[in-house]
Amino acid sequence: MIDKSSTTPLYLQLVEIILEQIKSGTYNEGEKIPSERELSETFNISRATVRQALSELEKQKDIYKIHGKGNFVSTHKINQDLNGFYSFSDEMIKLGKIPGNKILNLILKEAGNVIATKLNIHPNDKIFILNRVRLADNEALMYETTYLPQWRFEEILESDIELNGLYNLMKNKYNVSISYAEETFSPCILSENDSLFLNAVSGDCGMILERYTFEKNNIIEYTKSIVKGNSFKYKVRLNNFI
Repeated sequence: MIDKSSTTPLYLQLVEIILEQIKSGTYNEGEKIPSERELSETFNISRATVRQALSELEKQKDIYKIHGKGNFVSTHKINQDLNGFYSFSDEMIKLGKIPGNKILNLILKEAGNVIATKLNIHPNDKIFILNRVRLADNEALMYETTYLPQWRFEEILESDIELNGLYNLMKNKYNVSISYAEETFSPCILSENDSLFLNAVSGDCGMILERYTFEKNNIIEYTKSIVKGNSFKYKVRLNNFI
């Protein structure tokens, strides 16, 4: 309950209460939470305080508002551990979700200057470009563009990727032994194109994830992903503190 003698602001106490109710399953994804009036009466606090708490929850993407209908629980964020190499499909399975892979196209073309620099190849070298949407429980979470050098993945087929997954195909068909990968993250605003693929609102916050995958000293994959801003929470473990 709300502790009015606490130094913690009332609205933050209500935020924690609602988050705990969401975590415990009192309110599930997509379910409507009580109205301002109901929360005000339940916790004996002003509607202004309730409004401030709901605004904070909406800002954190824990709830979303539908005008004229109320506030609803957002899809839970997926906790992604970045301490080791991972594949999207494997991580979703670990979290009890059903991974999906909607391939939009797979084309073969010359690398060009920009991608050739990223893959450390000649601009005239051929590359495969794979565009796809990654899903979990049928919800679109990422819009990905992957660039693969043709010299390492001759005759790769869209159907094989769809059936086996890209990293399984790399390992089992092309005998790839991944040495390591490097990833960078940066915030972005979803474009109209991104929002169409991700079933999101143009102008919402998102994240750009870029991955370079190495086999010894060769870059064998460069992927640029546009990630739904309210879908993931990333975790890194920092060791060897002074």
